[in-house]
Amino acid sequence: MFDFGKNWQAYSEHALNDAAVEAARESVRRLLGTGDLTGKRLLDLGSGSGLFSAAAAQLGADVTAVDINPRSVEATRQNAARILGTPDSIRVLQGSALDGEFMDALGQFDIVYSWGVLHHTGSMWEAIKRALRAVAPGGTLVLAIYNRHFTSGAWRGIKWTYVHSPEIGRRALEVVSGGAIYTAKLLVTRQNPLKKERGMSFWYDVVDWVGGYPYEYASVGEISDYVTTRGFTLERVIPAQVPTGCNEFVFTRAR
Repeated sequence: MFDFGKNWQAYSEHALNDAAVEAARESVRRLLGTGDLTGKRLLDLGSGSGLFSAAAAQLGADVTAVDINPRSVEATRQNAARILGTPDSIRVLQGSALDGEFMDALGQFDIVYSWGVLHHTGSMWEAIKRALRAVAPGGTLVLAIYNRHFTSGAWRGIKWTYVHSPEIGRRALEVVSGGAIYTAKLLVTRQNPLKKERGMSFWYDVVDWVGGYPYEYASVGEISDYVTTRGFTLERVIPAQVPTGCNEFVFTRAR
């Protein structure tokens, strides 16, 4: 399994800055359609660096951040203190989206935010089901899942190879994949791939992408059908910019 926490700690040390925080806030505003989350209880399920937990807290949310990786938990705590100024500004817990007892103990939230996470659990549909249960009646689910594409199976093989390779093999795959991803994004989007949205970093995204195993994916229709048949309404979907990127979804739960 890929050590996401190690990559998030490196990102936090070398790439996280004020511009990234502002980009993260803008991303949250864009997805939720508001810049005022005052009084809203938000669960960041798979907090990573904690950037989006902090961004949501800056917008007024009462945030609970969860990650299974202890390095991500530490990064979330450190970055929350760094960005928000107080170490206890958000609640940070270590736990798994697949742990039913843990998830049920969290209770329900006005907003459940899980961007680019649940497809890495090894049991994506079960993880999504647990996330749905955490949304309070009338609440909102923000979900981002890798898109299904004819190259997805090949990428799964590359990722498996990465996590089973020695260090020198991993570095080689990062360099080769970085070049391929840069070229593909440039050709598809006609924009500078180094200019990232959401406060992310091109290089650390490359490492996350090539190493991100377990790896699952689904089409827009598959995600929409699964969630809407469980009492949710699809409010909007933002398709992936590139074929194997993340489709972004915003759902609301029936009252």
